[in-house]
Amino acid sequence: MDRLRQALDRLRRSLDRVRGLIADAIQYVQNASPRERRLILFAGSGALAFLLLVLWAGFGSSISRHEDALAEKRSSFDKVQRLAAGFGQREQERQLLEARLRQSPPALMGFVDGLARQEGLEIGSMADRGVVQGGQNGRPRESSVEVSLGKVPLEKLMRLLQDIERSPGVVRVRRLRLRKSPDNKETLDVTLTVSAWQAA
Repeated sequence: MDRLRQALDRLRRSLDRVRGLIADAIQYVQNASPRERRLILFAGSGALAFLLLVLWAGFGSSISRHEDALAEKRSSFDKVQRLAAGFGQREQERQLLEARLRQSPPALMGFVDGLARQEGLEIGSMADRGVVQGGQNGRPRESSVEVSLGKVPLEKLMRLLQDIERSPGVVRVRRLRLRKSPDNKETLDVTLTVSAWQAA
């Protein structure tokens, strides 16, 4: 209770001092000459203009900071959206690849031979390499065949490669070696390794 009284007494004394200062200022202005009043008016106007300028600068700086923070949050949100979209697409691709890996791949020798005949190409030789890797620890099994073709026009080779990679399951051309045919410079001698993967 004593502390509250002391605090109130201090507040009253402070208010009395402020009232005294205001009364002194009013009395000074009333007693001042017209010239002094004009100077006080100019000084007061200058102080008010300075105060308004400081407030405007402070608000402008605060608004600018808020706008920068908002722009940064928008940028972060856009990045999160792009990452989420990319993740969704990668996840979909992974699920499709897993589904294809569960399919039984075609018998590679017959499959490649059939595609080559379809394009009117004659296979010089074909060697079955069997399962070359994978099959343990959940890794897909990779089986492959090595195929040699002679005197192949470039456009037919391109169609053959596309047909191989459009096959059911996961089948890819692993290696491709090209040489110009010695008999006909417009054709190619081709050696390629075709691999198929299947989930273990």
